[in-house]
Amino acid sequence: MTIVNYKWIVFLLLACFIFTMIPVSALHSTEQTLSDSLTRGSRFTITITGSPNTAYYVWLPGTFTMTGKQYDQPPVIAGGQSAIEKDPEGGPYTIGSYQYNNGGGSTILDDVAPASADMSNTNYYAKVTTDETGQAVVEFRTSVYTATRSYSVKVENPQAPEKDNFLVEQKTYSRSVSKPMINTPAATVTTIPPQPAVTASPVPTLTLPPETLPVVTTVPTTTPVPTRKSPTGAGIAIIATGICLIVLAGTRYFRQ
Repeated sequence: MTIVNYKWIVFLLLACFIFTMIPVSALHSTEQTLSDSLTRGSRFTITITGSPNTAYYVWLPGTFTMTGKQYDQPPVIAGGQSAIEKDPEGGPYTIGSYQYNNGGGSTILDDVAPASADMSNTNYYAKVTTDETGQAVVEFRTSVYTATRSYSVKVENPQAPEKDNFLVEQKTYSRSVSKPMINTPAATVTTIPPQPAVTASPVPTLTLPPETLPVVTTVPTTTPVPTRKSPTGAGIAIIATGICLIVLAGTRYFRQ
C-alpha cells in the first residue's frame, strides 16, 4: 500500500468523525414536540439560539384540524412580549401568509387553528427577533379552553429556511395556584379607665440611741535597754593571738 492510499484513509476517517460531531439539534427548520408535563393553566417557553438580530417565525403546526372554539383551542402566544410581533386580528396577515419550507405552498395560516368568536388565529403564530447574542424567548400560555392533545412548535428563518442553523430549547412551568385571601378581623382594643393615684405611705423615721463605746485605757510601751556585754571575751582573744605570734617567732629563731 502506497503513502497516497494511507493519506486517503486518514482523510476519510477524519471526515466521518467531523460528520458525527455535528449536533442534530442544529437544524434549518425544526418542529419540537412539547413536554408531557404540560397541563391546562400552565405555561411554557421556547428559547431560540441562532443568528444575532435575525427574525424567526414561530407557530403551532398541525392544529388546523381544531375548531378554535372553547375547549378545542391550542396554546396561545402570550401578549406583551418584547421583540415579538403578531399580525393584527383583522389583517393584513403578513406573517401568516408566509409559505413555510417543504409545505407544498401552504402558509402558516393554513397550518394553525382557525379563528373563532373567542380567539383570533393570530395568537397561534408570531415573528420573533433574536438579540445581539442570537437568543430569543417566546412564551406560550394555556387555559381551561385548551384542548387536551399533543402539540409541537415549529421555528423557521424566513430569509434562509435552508441555510440558517439554530437551536430550540423548551421549558415547561407548572400551573401557579393563587392563595385565597384571608380577611383578618381588626383587633379589639379595650380601654381601661384611669385609676386613682395611689399615695405612698410615709416611711417612719427610726431614731436610734447613741451608741456607747467602751473606754480603752492606753498602756505606755516600755522599750527594753540592751545590757552591755563584758569585754572579757575580746581581751582573751587578743592575748591568745599574741601568744601564737610569739611561739611562731621563737620557732623560726631556733631553726636558724
